[in-house]
Amino acid sequence: MKIFPKASILIFFFVLASFSSSNAQPKKNSILFHAIDNWVEVYVEGKMVFKQASDAGQLNGDVDFDLNPFIKDLSDPIVEIKLINATCSTCDTSNGWVIEFEVFQEGESVDYIIEEGDSMGGDVVWSITYEWGYI
Repeated sequence: MKIFPKASILIFFFVLASFSSSNAQPKKNSILFHAIDNWVEVYVEGKMVFKQASDAGQLNGDVDFDLNPFIKDLSDPIVEIKLINATCSTCDTSNGWVIEFEVFQEGESVDYIIEEGDSMGGDVVWSITYEWGYI
C-alpha cells in the first residue's frame, strides 16, 4: 500500500505535465507594424488577409498582425506585404510614403524593414514576398 500513494503522485504529475504542454500557446508568427503611409495589405497565398491604413504614417501605437490563423494548415506559405500610397490631389511634386515593420517567425524576430520614398500615389509603391518557412 505504501507504493500506491507514490504511484498516484507520479501519475498526477505526468497528467499535469501532459495537460500543460497540450495547452501551450503556439509560437507567434506575426508582423508588427510601426509606421504605415498610407495603407498596407498582407496576402497569404494570394488572398488578402489584412489591411491597415494610417494618417500620414502615424499609427495609434504599433499594430501587431497575427498570421497564425492564416498559415496554420499551410506548408511554407507565401506571405506578401504591399504598401499603397494614396493619391494626393494637392501635391505638386511629391507625396512621401513610409513603411516600418518587424517580422516574427515562431516567436523569433527574423526581419526588420524600414523603407521610405516618394510617389504621386494611387498604386503599390513597395512590396516584399516571404516564403514563410525560409525567412
